Amino acid sequence: MQNFSQRIKGAIKHLIGAGFDACPNPIEAGDLRAVCHDHWPDDPALIAAWNQLCADCPAATTFHSPTWQQAVVETLAKEGRLRLIVVWQGARLVAVLPMSIRDDGLLETLAPGVSDYLDPLILPDLEPQVWPLLLKLFSRLRAGKWKNVTLHNIRDTAPCRALLPELAAAEGFAFEARTDQACPCLTLPKTWDDYLATLDAHERKETRRKINKVMTKGNGRLIRCNPNPAEIATALPIALALMEQAPGEKGEAVKRTLRPLLEKAAPALIASNQLWLTTLYVNEEPAACTLQFPQSGGPQLYNCGFDSAKREWSTGVVLTAQIIQQAIESGAEVFDLLRGEEPYKYKLGAVNRPLWMISLQKT
Repeated sequence: MQNFSQRIKGAIKHLIGAGFDACPNPIEAGDLRAVCHDHWPDDPALIAAWNQLCADCPAATTFHSPTWQQAVVETLAKEGRLRLIVVWQGARLVAVLPMSIRDDGLLETLAPGVSDYLDPLILPDLEPQVWPLLLKLFSRLRAGKWKNVTLHNIRDTAPCRALLPELAAAEGFAFEARTDQACPCLTLPKTWDDYLATLDAHERKETRRKINKVMTKGNGRLIRCNPNPAEIATALPIALALMEQAPGEKGEAVKRTLRPLLEKAAPALIASNQLWLTTLYVNEEPAACTLQFPQSGGPQLYNCGFDSAKREWSTGVVLTAQIIQQAIESGAEVFDLLRGEEPYKYKLGAVNRPLWMISLQKT
């Protein structure tokens, strides 16, 4: 006789298979065709087309890449819950929207807790044509008792914010949008000295002092991981161990969620220059690390870690200042600190950029 937990698992499996909405057939409109996958596709042509779409969309980030999204699916998505929506125009992929179904039946963008930007990836010129098709597919997916669709982590500049209110109403969805988070961001001047001049006098003095201390007395060195397998295999475990030293829930979240995700995604991302792993060494020992996603306008700081035994060296301040200086000297216009409103970001001069949550309710 089955025990209680086995019966529960069986009931959940039955619910997922029979109760959650699905859309097994493509939806077409003109020369566009929308397809919904309920498992990760194994077609290399689709992945190649997805990478090309990222290259063709100026707003695409590492979060939008198939490498990142596949790692998210494999480490965080529950079996049977994925709804990967893709739109084709002939043989050209023009839109990708990874979605999933939560335990309560809500259809939402996939794993918003680990991906800071989740604007739907759509070829810019085709957004007005693609969205009506996506909304029709949402209607199929919301044909059962679950009516809501939620789009998370939408940037202020995303075209869907302006397009969706009218288009959603035409398809029978009520539209609601609200800001619920923000990404602090630095607008960078032309030189490092100009940046330092923007800081509070005390912060400016302390930043210089701490950098000088590490670089002179601590023989400080910054090393960015090269994209070769041997170096990645050495540098990544060191970085993850430093990140896990964060106190409280943040360190636990790294162990529970980010470690498996980054172990999956990071090697390929580093190898393709979509992730920079930089380690600060003090007296030949790893003392701090940062993970950055390079973008055309400037890098995005995804996470960082510090050796708690080396607090006397202020390694967090030093490493962050050094990578900002590198960004300025490379000609970057912005330095994006991504989500999280930690006080240090505002001491650096960051200003919030809002993120939006869009809710579509089938009427």
